[in-house]
Amino acid sequence: MLHFITDFADQGVMLPVMVTVTFIMAVYGWWRGAVVWAVTAVTMLAVMLLLKIAGLYYAAIEQTAIISPSGHVAAACMVYGGLLVLLGQRYFMRFPALMLVPLSGIGIAVACTRIALHTHTLFEVITGGMVGCAAGFVLGRACGPVPQRLWLYLLPGVTCIAVLFHGTHLGIEGAIRAMFMPRKIMS
Repeated sequence: MLHFITDFADQGVMLPVMVTVTFIMAVYGWWRGAVVWAVTAVTMLAVMLLLKIAGLYYAAIEQTAIISPSGHVAAACMVYGGLLVLLGQRYFMRFPALMLVPLSGIGIAVACTRIALHTHTLFEVITGGMVGCAAGFVLGRACGPVPQRLWLYLLPGVTCIAVLFHGTHLGIEGAIRAMFMPRKIMS
């Protein structure tokens, strides 16, 4: 059951879902939402990459275990939490702090699976959650009013892509380590 849940937040699912959301928003003609979504997604992924690289170098310098913030948690907060924030946007505009409820709720669910599977520490899932929640918060504040009929396409589209790609693993963590791990750690 833990793998089933955490696999919905693997980059093999998240990347196609992120692209699908951008595509549906653009095809529907909601350009502001498409641009904000795409820029936020790329920025969140870039921040996570930089944090993972920094964790590798920190481990090399301090000769400690590798610190690798959870991309699963960050992506789940931004994508699934961000969609929930956009769905309830009219309520969150009056009380922006309430955006943390769906954002952190999604993050906690995925974080628990990552910790239970011994793939991340508490610090790593909290770090990923903070990055993902920040991205979801940006979506909620910067996208503007969501066209109501857009949800007729967006929710089924996201659901279909997430189910279709569920179980796909990209192994991005290994690729990051292979490309950026200092020689001192690798030997």
